[in-house]
Amino acid sequence: MQQPSPEQVPGRVTSARHHDMLPLPEAGEVAPGIWKFTLPIPFPLRTVNMYALVGDDGWTLVDAGMGTPDARVAFAAGLHKAGLSIDTLHTIVLSHDHPDHIGLSGELHERSGATIYMHPIDANNMRFLWQDIYPERFTQVSHFFRQHGMPIGEPWFSQASPEQLHNIIKVPPFEEITLAEDGQYLHLSGERYRVIWTPGHSDGHICLYRERDDVFLAADHVLPRITPNVGLYSEYDRKNPLGDYLDSLRKVSTLPASIVLPGHGEPFKDLAGRVEEIIEHHEERESQIMNLLDEKPQNAYQLAEKLFGQRLKSNESRRMAVAETLSHLEYLRIDGQVEQHKMMDGLILYALV
Repeated sequence: MQQPSPEQVPGRVTSARHHDMLPLPEAGEVAPGIWKFTLPIPFPLRTVNMYALVGDDGWTLVDAGMGTPDARVAFAAGLHKAGLSIDTLHTIVLSHDHPDHIGLSGELHERSGATIYMHPIDANNMRFLWQDIYPERFTQVSHFFRQHGMPIGEPWFSQASPEQLHNIIKVPPFEEITLAEDGQYLHLSGERYRVIWTPGHSDGHICLYRERDDVFLAADHVLPRITPNVGLYSEYDRKNPLGDYLDSLRKVSTLPASIVLPGHGEPFKDLAGRVEEIIEHHEERESQIMNLLDEKPQNAYQLAEKLFGQRLKSNESRRMAVAETLSHLEYLRIDGQVEQHKMMDGLILYALV
């Protein structure tokens, strides 16, 4: 698949120093009984992975892409190649509540009657964020970013209208979701998978681990070529997402994974090496922020412009960059290294302690 360039997304494209990339067909078997489907998405990352866990009694889908026309065509082609049918889909596991991972879940649930598993935090978030896409939400989020210095024009949250979002993001009712907790074992398509709660990229992000042969379905927790967006957003409750994320990275770093199946990009090996690279990246970013704040107090948008530079070519990339910068600032504030000041005009500045 085509990987995003550094100019397309916030974050850093890192080397493959520790991990060997395994080039594979966009629709193919990537581990025993596991198929990968790659679907297009209308975001800078361009594609997202869905995984089919195939058994004698039917199959399980891990994540559900988005319901754009191009994604539907790609999904249908993948099903045909794998010899699968929606009629035999019995389970859907959603790793987190981001739109590129849940968009088809409601429709597939209606068509198949499949059981849907999700962590309780993101199941609840999904109910409020995506079941009703309403103008008040845009206003609330807009205010949050404005107070951190972001000049917001319309449309800034998404190029799509609420009506268009409803067409490509359809989620099941909260009452029909089965909650999956950390450490729980799910029996999926004749195999046993352990649920691992990995907050950071989202509050209720989960991974799946098949202990029989050490297959790790990482979703967006560990990606092969870029650092996942870990941002502080007003619509989420946990207030130290970077601290959560670093803890979650260390939590999975000791797994003896034979292969890592990510939410974006190709499968790879050496989970521990990739975790080390990502932690190093965040340590470097903290040092950069401290050096910038040593010059003068600044708001998150000012810092994001200096950290990400020419990569901020769209409103969406700017929003993600500001949120990611905020996650570092709050991590440093909680650690006692920086402090927050609210100015008379409502802007929030950060300064060294």
